Amino acid sequence: MKLTLNDLQKLKQFFQKVDKDRNGKIDRQELRELLETIWGKESEIDLTASVQSTFEKCDLNHDGFITFEDLLSLADD
Repeated sequence: MKLTLNDLQKLKQFFQKVDKDRNGKIDRQELRELLETIWGKESEIDLTASVQSTFEKCDLNHDGFITFEDLLSLADD
């Protein structure tokens, strides 16, 4: 499925909100903070396992970060 220009803009805005330190990469702590915001810190969901699982699926070059290009590759499949 090809992304529209609007989809790309929304994905970029989402990425920038999660990338708190603005280094162009989402690290494990930034992802954990996002999941805590969504599910709450007291959630019964295992946040550590969720972060690990997300990185296994999204960190395409296994460098320890999720880049915008990683997200684009996944979204464009």
